[in-house]
Amino acid sequence: MSEVRAAAAPERTDSAIVRAIVNTKRSPIVVYGVAVVGVAVAFLLRWAIYGSLDNRLPFAFFLPATMIAAWYGGLGPGLLAAGMGLLLGDYFFLPPHVAWGPMGEAERTAIAIYALTSTLSVVLFDNLHVRIRRLECELRERDAGSADAGGGA
Repeated sequence: MSEVRAAAAPERTDSAIVRAIVNTKRSPIVVYGVAVVGVAVAFLLRWAIYGSLDNRLPFAFFLPATMIAAWYGGLGPGLLAAGMGLLLGDYFFLPPHVAWGPMGEAERTAIAIYALTSTLSVVLFDNLHVRIRRLECELRERDAGSADAGGGA
């Protein structure tokens, strides 16, 4: 009997650790704030070295900001950061062009690559969030089942 309890104790400890990790509810203001602040920091860093890079790598600093926003907040904040990065990078760091007018091949390629990589990152991090929520539900169900079995004995 004591061997059974000894084996069950680490399982409950592991369960408590996992529960503490996945059971973090974040305020929408905080997660969207992280997205906005991350993009603002990326913009300021890119702006500070504009003279060195000119019109090269217009979106390089926005991709990490997008990934952090998606990792921390999920789909909505990630997409917000991606969109803000796209708009800021296009307006400030690409060569001037007429709105909805013709654009050079390099600009189209830069926009397409950023849009693809940022969207892929956001979707993958959202998938991670969904899996974590599923794990959290499974842990709750398992804990409820073990509590019911323990209380009935």
